Amino acid sequence: MITFGEKIKTLFSYNTIFGFTRLLLLISVSVFILSFYLFALQEIETTRGYILKNFEQTINIQRSMVENWFIEYAGRIKTFSELKSTRDGDMEVIKTNIEVFSRNNSDFSWLAFIDINGRTHDGYNVSDREYFKQCLLGRSYISDVLYGRVTNMPFISFSSPVFDHNGNVIGVVVGAVKLTTVSKIMEQFQFGVTGETYLVDRNGMMITPTRLASDAASQGMPNTDGHFNIKGTYGFEQVVQGKSGSEVYMDFRGQRVFGAFSPIGDHDWVIIAEVDENEVLTPLYKKLGKLCLVYFVLLAILIYLVTAFVRRINSPVFALMEKANRVERGDYSAVSQEGSFLKAPQELQYLNKAFVSMAQQLIATIGELNRVNNLLVEAEDKFRSLVENSLVGISILQDGKIVYLNPKMEELIGYTTKEAKQLSSYLEYVHPDDRELVLDKARRRKAGEAGHFNYEIRILRKNGTIIDVYILTSTCIINGKKAILGSMIDISDRKRWESTLEYISYHDTGTGLYNRAYFELQIKQMSKSDHDIGIIMCDVDGLKIINDSLGHHAGDALLKAAAQTILFDDKRIISARIGGDEFALLVWDATEDNLNAMIKKITTKVEAYRGSKEALPLYISLGYCLGKGYSIADVLRQADDAMYQDKNTNRMEVKEKITRNLGELIHAKTGDKNYAETDLD
Repeated sequence: MITFGEKIKTLFSYNTIFGFTRLLLLISVSVFILSFYLFALQEIETTRGYILKNFEQTINIQRSMVENWFIEYAGRIKTFSELKSTRDGDMEVIKTNIEVFSRNNSDFSWLAFIDINGRTHDGYNVSDREYFKQCLLGRSYISDVLYGRVTNMPFISFSSPVFDHNGNVIGVVVGAVKLTTVSKIMEQFQFGVTGETYLVDRNGMMITPTRLASDAASQGMPNTDGHFNIKGTYGFEQVVQGKSGSEVYMDFRGQRVFGAFSPIGDHDWVIIAEVDENEVLTPLYKKLGKLCLVYFVLLAILIYLVTAFVRRINSPVFALMEKANRVERGDYSAVSQEGSFLKAPQELQYLNKAFVSMAQQLIATIGELNRVNNLLVEAEDKFRSLVENSLVGISILQDGKIVYLNPKMEELIGYTTKEAKQLSSYLEYVHPDDRELVLDKARRRKAGEAGHFNYEIRILRKNGTIIDVYILTSTCIINGKKAILGSMIDISDRKRWESTLEYISYHDTGTGLYNRAYFELQIKQMSKSDHDIGIIMCDVDGLKIINDSLGHHAGDALLKAAAQTILFDDKRIISARIGGDEFALLVWDATEDNLNAMIKKITTKVEAYRGSKEALPLYISLGYCLGKGYSIADVLRQADDAMYQDKNTNRMEVKEKITRNLGELIHAKTGDKNYAETDLD
């Protein structure tokens, strides 16, 4: 029995035209619904952002207007307090000015002059009022909402201290403005059906009434002539936290509104502008509804057209599938049948012709493939014979594993192919010091830098011996997979000859020290370095007289002895023979102290040699230079000059000592005390 899941899978199978079409339509409808939903959300969010931005700009303008209103009214009171008659305390003139001011400023419901004791000019005691206390401290003051003691009507007071000509407070001028005046200003900011702006004091009580009092009253909120306490609403609480801005939130009626909020100047008052979200977004919802209807109509038309098109091509496609099945079974007679393709779309007619042409060529192609296959078998046999008998080691790697070694490669590394396949990696028979080089070539090959690499490495054979080899690698495809074809030649004999030749080319055969060629190579490298370098020049004194007196074999022995005295077990010190009797030491990272220590050590070793039995008279002139601030050529020249200075300073003394030592040696050997003295070099 076919399950529901299998029915759904068959109905929407992408392996058939109808199934794929149904799946495509399902996806299209889903994508349409999702995209329209996302579009609608985007439009709503964009509209909200636009409205909130405009709201925030509007609230800033309205706040500025309210603040300017406060500044203007406070300025009128301050101007009155600064009149000369007011500062003189002339009550008759002050009363007259109050009457004139009241006639010209009808917005003020009350204006009074208060003396220093808190008595108004008309006899009321207001000494307990906050505005009076603040003004006595010399500060102007704008009050919260107050209620008249006689009228019990709400008002806002503007007060300013009165200073005499000596700067002392002698009284206070206070003016009261009814809340109806502020309310009229806020009514100018009303818009639409629910849009309005109102002021709130620090306790959350509306200073100006709302025109939505009936909505709020229906929610059971206490109502005082349209004044409600909105403490706890989002906008008010944000300002309490020191913030201003705009947002969508629930207002005091429990309705979602677009709101903007901001504190007013230095007062603890808040200005809030709000409009119902539904009032603003309803036009957008209607627009989106109409757009959705149009989209669904277009989608229905598209579904109809796609379905009709699929039905028209389905019959010829089934006929073509039948032909393909018959050809697959070996019945090539089907390729000439036109069938339902006479009325098929031109594209399917062309596809049928192409299929017929392909089928007619199939038999010839099969014959050609058989012929080529025979040639490939023959070529493979020849290649295998060539590789198996090659004098070059050949290996094949796939996925980092060895898959083939020819006999010569097995001989070179000491592993059979079977043993090599069991290794965790071909790197096991690569010398540890050369494995990073091999891995680097592999990474570069993988990155496509080159298809061929050749390099020299050392191989660690199975028996532990090490041989030098030359490697040539290239990429190829074997059995449909990428492979690395490697060739290997043993170059151990060549490397040994190269090592011997390199030693001979850079060493002095008489002393075993580095020769002048190596010395000049190191000088060139030092000239490019920023290290501190030092050079010690050495010259063997009396070599010619020793050659003349005792023979060249004695001179050679003297040079070997000199070479031993300037040798140091330190890679930073290079000792070289640069001439017949001239030696030099190159010192990397040299300092004045270690150059002096080296000269002292050379002198000590020379003296120790002369103290040995049958020692030749070995004396060495020394000079050095530290390379700070000099070029390498200057360092070499100054060291040479220092050596010749040492040689000239001690010339006569050294000559006498050598002459005396030679006399003793000759007398010991021949018994002859008479010999010729020869100048030293």
